[in-house]
Amino acid sequence: MNTSIAVIIPVFNLEKYIEETLISVTSQTSSPDEIIVIDDGSSDNSDLILNSFTKYPGFRKFRTSNHGCGEARNIGRTYAKSKYLYFLDGDDIISKDFISDMRYTINKYNKPDMILFSGETFSEISSPNKEFNLKFTLSGQFTRRSCLISKLINKKEAFPQVGRYISKNSLWTTNKINYPSIICEDEGVFLPLLAFSKNTVVLPKVYLKYRTGRAASDTGSKPYLKFLASNLYMINLISQFIKKHPLLVKDDIVAWRYRLGRNGLKYIAMCIKTKTPIKWSIIFTLLVNVKSVVFIFKIVWRIIKMQLKFKS
Repeated sequence: MNTSIAVIIPVFNLEKYIEETLISVTSQTSSPDEIIVIDDGSSDNSDLILNSFTKYPGFRKFRTSNHGCGEARNIGRTYAKSKYLYFLDGDDIISKDFISDMRYTINKYNKPDMILFSGETFSEISSPNKEFNLKFTLSGQFTRRSCLISKLINKKEAFPQVGRYISKNSLWTTNKINYPSIICEDEGVFLPLLAFSKNTVVLPKVYLKYRTGRAASDTGSKPYLKFLASNLYMINLISQFIKKHPLLVKDDIVAWRYRLGRNGLKYIAMCIKTKTPIKWSIIFTLLVNVKSVVFIFKIVWRIIKMQLKFKS
Protein backbone atom coordinates (compact mmCIF):
# COMPACT_ATOMS: atom_id res chain seq x y z
CA MET A 1 0.00 0.00 0.00
CA ASN A 2 1.21 3.53 -0.74
CA THR A 3 0.29 4.65 2.78
CA SER A 4 1.88 1.70 4.59
CA ILE A 5 3.67 2.79 7.77
CA ALA A 6 6.31 0.99 9.82
CA VAL A 7 6.94 1.96 13.44
CA ILE A 8 10.55 1.21 14.41
CA ILE A 9 11.43 1.13 18.11
CA PRO A 10 14.94 0.63 19.55
CA VAL A 11 14.98 -0.82 23.07
CA PHE A 12 17.80 -1.00 25.57
CA ASN A 13 16.97 -1.76 29.20
CA LEU A 14 13.56 -0.10 29.13
CA GLU A 15 11.57 -2.55 31.24
CA LYS A 16 10.02 0.36 33.14
CA TYR A 17 8.71 2.13 30.04
CA ILE A 18 8.45 -0.09 26.96
CA GLU A 19 5.06 -1.58 27.80
CA GLU A 20 3.44 1.86 27.95
CA THR A 21 5.08 2.78 24.65
CA LEU A 22 3.93 -0.40 22.90
CA ILE A 23 0.39 -0.04 24.24
CA SER A 24 0.23 3.41 22.64
CA VAL A 25 1.32 1.83 19.32
CA THR A 26 -0.91 -1.26 19.41
CA SER A 27 -3.97 0.71 20.56
CA GLN A 28 -4.09 2.95 17.48
CA THR A 29 -7.45 3.60 15.85
CA SER A 30 -5.74 2.56 12.61
CA SER A 31 -3.01 -0.04 13.07
CA PRO A 32 0.49 0.43 11.64
CA ASP A 33 1.47 -2.08 8.96
CA GLU A 34 4.66 -3.02 10.77
CA ILE A 35 5.90 -2.71 14.35
CA ILE A 36 9.63 -3.45 14.29
CA VAL A 37 11.37 -3.61 17.66
CA ILE A 38 15.15 -3.85 17.93
CA ASP A 39 16.23 -5.14 21.34
CA ASP A 40 19.70 -3.63 21.43
CA GLY A 41 21.22 -6.10 23.90
CA SER A 42 18.97 -5.42 26.90
CA SER A 43 20.01 -7.13 30.14
CA ASP A 44 16.81 -6.43 32.08
CA ASN A 45 13.27 -7.79 31.59
CA SER A 46 12.62 -5.84 28.37
CA ASP A 47 12.67 -9.02 26.27
CA LEU A 48 9.97 -10.66 28.41
CA ILE A 49 7.73 -7.62 27.96
CA LEU A 50 8.36 -7.58 24.21
CA ASN A 51 7.35 -11.24 23.97
CA SER A 52 3.90 -10.40 25.32
CA PHE A 53 3.25 -8.25 22.21
CA THR A 54 4.22 -10.78 19.54
CA LYS A 55 0.55 -11.66 18.91
CA TYR A 56 -0.13 -8.24 17.35
CA PRO A 57 -0.28 -8.19 13.53
CA GLY A 58 2.90 -6.90 11.94
CA PHE A 59 4.91 -7.11 15.18
CA ARG A 60 8.47 -8.33 14.72
CA LYS A 61 11.26 -8.39 17.26
CA PHE A 62 14.99 -8.62 16.56
CA ARG A 63 17.80 -8.84 19.08
CA THR A 64 21.30 -7.47 18.58
CA SER A 65 24.34 -6.87 20.74
CA ASN A 66 24.44 -3.34 22.10
CA HIS A 67 25.48 -0.90 19.36
CA GLY A 68 23.54 2.18 20.42
CA CYS A 69 20.24 3.76 19.47
CA GLY A 70 21.33 5.05 16.07
CA GLU A 71 22.59 1.72 14.81
CA ALA A 72 19.50 -0.05 16.21
CA ARG A 73 17.32 2.27 14.12
CA ASN A 74 19.46 1.56 11.06
CA ILE A 75 18.98 -2.16 11.59
CA GLY A 76 15.23 -1.70 12.03
CA ARG A 77 15.04 0.22 8.76
CA THR A 78 16.64 -2.65 6.84
CA TYR A 79 13.74 -4.90 7.89
CA ALA A 80 10.99 -2.39 7.06
CA LYS A 81 8.97 -2.96 3.89
CA SER A 82 6.52 -0.10 4.34
CA LYS A 83 6.49 3.08 2.25
CA TYR A 84 6.81 5.29 5.32
CA LEU A 85 8.99 4.98 8.42
CA TYR A 86 8.37 6.27 11.91
CA PHE A 87 11.10 6.01 14.55
CA LEU A 88 9.76 6.02 18.10
CA ASP A 89 11.91 5.92 21.22
CA GLY A 90 11.03 3.10 23.59
CA ASP A 91 10.04 5.40 26.46
CA ASP A 92 7.83 7.84 24.51
CA ILE A 93 4.11 7.72 23.71
CA ILE A 94 2.02 8.54 20.63
CA SER A 95 -1.61 9.64 20.53
CA LYS A 96 -4.16 7.02 19.50
CA ASP A 97 -5.08 8.77 16.24
CA PHE A 98 -1.48 9.18 15.07
CA ILE A 99 -1.37 6.48 12.38
CA SER A 100 -4.85 7.35 11.13
CA ASP A 101 -4.02 11.04 10.80
CA MET A 102 -0.69 10.33 9.11
CA ARG A 103 -2.43 8.19 6.48
CA TYR A 104 -4.97 10.95 5.92
CA THR A 105 -2.19 13.54 5.56
CA ILE A 106 -0.22 11.32 3.16
CA ASN A 107 -3.22 11.06 0.87
CA LYS A 108 -4.28 14.69 1.24
CA TYR A 109 -0.86 16.09 0.28
CA ASN A 110 -0.06 13.60 -2.49
CA LYS A 111 2.44 11.40 -0.64
CA PRO A 112 4.92 13.92 0.79
CA ASP A 113 8.50 12.88 1.53
CA MET A 114 8.20 14.01 5.15
CA ILE A 115 5.50 14.97 7.63
CA LEU A 116 6.55 17.00 10.68
CA PHE A 117 4.30 17.39 13.72
CA SER A 118 4.43 18.74 17.26
CA GLY A 119 5.19 17.02 20.53
CA GLU A 120 5.07 17.82 24.22
CA THR A 121 7.31 16.79 27.09
CA PHE A 122 6.44 14.92 30.24
CA SER A 123 8.70 13.83 33.07
CA GLU A 124 8.82 11.38 35.94
CA ILE A 125 10.58 14.02 38.05
CA SER A 126 8.98 17.27 39.13
CA SER A 127 11.65 19.58 37.69
CA PRO A 128 13.54 18.19 34.69
CA ASN A 129 16.91 19.83 34.01
CA LYS A 130 16.05 21.02 30.54
CA GLU A 131 12.93 21.88 28.59
CA PHE A 132 12.69 21.30 24.86
CA ASN A 133 10.58 23.22 22.36
CA LEU A 134 8.75 20.47 20.49
CA LYS A 135 6.01 22.66 19.02
CA PHE A 136 5.73 23.73 15.40
CA THR A 137 3.95 27.00 14.69
CA LEU A 138 4.39 26.60 10.93
CA SER A 139 1.63 24.78 9.08
CA GLY A 140 1.08 23.51 5.55
CA GLN A 141 3.07 22.17 2.62
CA PHE A 142 6.62 23.22 1.77
CA THR A 143 8.76 22.47 -1.28
CA ARG A 144 12.56 22.57 -1.49
CA ARG A 145 12.38 26.22 -2.56
CA SER A 146 10.26 27.18 0.45
CA CYS A 147 13.30 27.66 2.73
CA LEU A 148 11.72 25.46 5.39
CA ILE A 149 15.03 24.86 7.19
CA SER A 150 15.57 28.61 7.51
CA LYS A 151 12.03 29.14 8.75
CA LEU A 152 12.38 26.43 11.40
CA ILE A 153 15.74 27.71 12.63
CA ASN A 154 14.55 31.34 12.71
CA LYS A 155 11.58 30.27 14.83
CA LYS A 156 13.81 28.09 17.05
CA GLU A 157 11.73 25.07 16.06
CA ALA A 158 14.46 22.95 14.50
CA PHE A 159 15.13 20.69 17.51
CA PRO A 160 15.99 17.37 15.80
CA GLN A 161 13.77 15.01 17.80
CA VAL A 162 13.27 11.77 15.89
CA GLY A 163 9.73 11.13 17.10
CA ARG A 164 8.32 14.30 15.50
CA TYR A 165 8.27 13.21 11.88
CA ILE A 166 7.60 10.35 9.54
CA SER A 167 9.43 10.01 6.25
CA LYS A 168 9.43 7.97 3.08
CA ASN A 169 11.54 4.85 3.20
CA SER A 170 12.95 5.83 -0.19
CA LEU A 171 14.14 9.19 1.17
CA TRP A 172 16.65 7.26 3.29
CA THR A 173 17.67 4.63 0.76
CA THR A 174 17.96 6.87 -2.32
CA ASN A 175 20.12 9.41 -0.50
CA LYS A 176 22.08 6.85 1.56
CA ILE A 177 21.16 8.43 4.89
CA ASN A 178 21.91 6.50 8.09
CA TYR A 179 21.96 7.36 11.75
CA PRO A 180 25.52 7.99 12.95
CA SER A 181 26.95 6.21 15.98
CA ILE A 182 27.01 9.32 18.17
CA ILE A 183 25.13 10.36 21.29
CA CYS A 184 23.02 12.99 19.47
CA GLU A 185 22.26 10.80 16.47
CA ASP A 186 18.99 12.58 15.65
CA GLU A 187 20.82 15.72 14.55
CA GLY A 188 22.92 13.70 12.11
CA VAL A 189 19.92 12.97 9.89
CA PHE A 190 17.32 15.70 10.45
CA LEU A 191 18.70 18.51 8.29
CA PRO A 192 19.87 16.18 5.47
CA LEU A 193 16.39 14.60 5.33
CA LEU A 194 14.76 18.03 5.15
CA ALA A 195 17.20 19.15 2.46
CA PHE A 196 16.52 16.10 0.27
CA SER A 197 12.76 16.21 0.82
CA LYS A 198 10.97 17.62 -2.21
CA ASN A 199 7.63 17.89 -0.43
CA THR A 200 7.36 18.39 3.34
CA VAL A 201 4.19 18.89 5.36
CA VAL A 202 4.19 20.53 8.80
CA LEU A 203 1.34 19.94 11.25
CA PRO A 204 1.13 21.99 14.48
CA LYS A 205 -0.96 19.26 16.18
CA VAL A 206 0.68 17.35 19.05
CA TYR A 207 1.04 13.61 18.43
CA LEU A 208 4.10 12.75 20.54
CA LYS A 209 4.64 12.72 24.29
CA TYR A 210 8.40 12.93 24.81
CA ARG A 211 9.73 11.69 28.14
CA THR A 212 12.41 13.81 29.82
CA GLY A 213 14.27 13.51 33.09
CA ARG A 214 14.91 9.76 32.82
CA ALA A 215 17.99 9.10 34.94
CA ALA A 216 19.64 6.55 32.64
CA SER A 217 19.10 8.43 29.36
CA ASP A 218 22.03 10.00 27.52
CA THR A 219 20.24 13.33 27.24
CA GLY A 220 19.43 13.32 30.95
CA SER A 221 22.98 12.50 32.13
CA LYS A 222 26.21 14.38 31.45
CA PRO A 223 28.53 12.30 29.25
CA TYR A 224 30.56 15.34 28.20
CA LEU A 225 33.18 13.42 26.19
CA LYS A 226 30.42 11.79 24.14
CA PHE A 227 28.88 15.20 23.47
CA LEU A 228 32.31 16.49 22.44
CA ALA A 229 32.64 13.65 19.92
CA SER A 230 29.12 14.39 18.63
CA ASN A 231 29.90 18.06 18.14
CA LEU A 232 33.02 17.18 16.15
CA TYR A 233 31.02 14.74 14.03
CA MET A 234 28.34 17.34 13.31
CA ILE A 235 30.90 20.00 12.41
CA ASN A 236 32.35 17.63 9.83
CA LEU A 237 28.96 16.40 8.59
CA ILE A 238 27.52 19.87 8.05
CA SER A 239 30.73 21.15 6.43
CA GLN A 240 30.84 18.20 4.05
CA PHE A 241 27.12 18.41 3.25
CA ILE A 242 27.44 22.08 2.30
CA LYS A 243 30.47 21.27 0.14
CA LYS A 244 28.90 18.25 -1.59
CA HIS A 245 25.43 19.73 -2.15
CA PRO A 246 25.82 23.46 -2.90
CA LEU A 247 22.63 23.67 -4.99
CA LEU A 248 20.63 21.77 -2.38
CA VAL A 249 21.59 24.10 0.49
CA LYS A 250 21.75 27.33 -1.54
CA ASP A 251 18.40 28.77 -0.44
CA ASP A 252 19.03 27.87 3.23
CA ILE A 253 22.77 28.48 3.36
CA VAL A 254 22.56 31.03 6.19
CA ALA A 255 20.64 28.53 8.30
CA TRP A 256 23.16 25.77 7.56
CA ARG A 257 26.03 28.09 8.54
CA TYR A 258 24.19 29.03 11.72
CA ARG A 259 23.80 25.35 12.67
CA LEU A 260 27.48 24.80 11.91
CA GLY A 261 28.39 27.71 14.16
CA ARG A 262 26.19 26.40 16.97
CA ASN A 263 28.01 23.09 16.91
CA GLY A 264 31.29 24.96 16.94
CA LEU A 265 30.29 26.85 20.09
CA LYS A 266 29.15 23.60 21.71
CA TYR A 267 32.48 22.04 20.79
CA ILE A 268 34.34 24.84 22.58
CA ALA A 269 32.13 24.45 25.66
CA MET A 270 32.68 20.69 25.78
CA CYS A 271 36.45 21.12 25.39
CA ILE A 272 36.54 23.43 28.41
CA LYS A 273 34.24 21.17 30.46
CA THR A 274 36.35 18.09 29.74
CA LYS A 275 39.69 19.96 29.86
CA THR A 276 40.36 18.86 26.29
CA PRO A 277 42.66 21.15 24.26
CA ILE A 278 40.74 23.09 21.64
CA LYS A 279 41.86 22.22 18.12
CA TRP A 280 42.40 25.64 16.61
CA SER A 281 42.48 24.17 13.11
CA ILE A 282 38.81 23.31 13.64
CA ILE A 283 38.05 26.84 14.83
CA PHE A 284 39.80 28.27 11.76
CA THR A 285 37.77 25.98 9.48
CA LEU A 286 34.59 27.11 11.24
CA LEU A 287 35.47 30.77 10.74
CA VAL A 288 36.01 30.15 7.03
CA ASN A 289 32.78 28.17 6.57
CA VAL A 290 30.42 30.13 8.84
CA LYS A 291 31.43 33.38 7.11
CA SER A 292 30.28 35.68 9.89
CA VAL A 293 32.20 38.42 11.69
CA VAL A 294 29.76 38.13 14.59
CA PHE A 295 30.77 34.49 14.99
CA ILE A 296 34.30 35.58 15.94
CA PHE A 297 32.93 37.52 18.90
CA LYS A 298 30.68 34.60 19.84
CA ILE A 299 33.71 32.31 19.99
CA VAL A 300 35.66 34.72 22.19
CA TRP A 301 32.67 35.24 24.49
CA ARG A 302 32.01 31.49 24.75
CA ILE A 303 35.62 30.83 25.77
CA ILE A 304 35.59 33.60 28.39
CA LYS A 305 32.17 32.56 29.71
CA MET A 306 33.02 28.87 30.07
CA GLN A 307 36.42 29.52 31.66
CA LEU A 308 34.87 31.85 34.23
CA LYS A 309 32.15 29.30 34.96
CA PHE A 310 34.56 26.47 35.66
CA LYS A 311 36.98 28.60 37.64
CA SER A 312 34.27 29.72 40.06
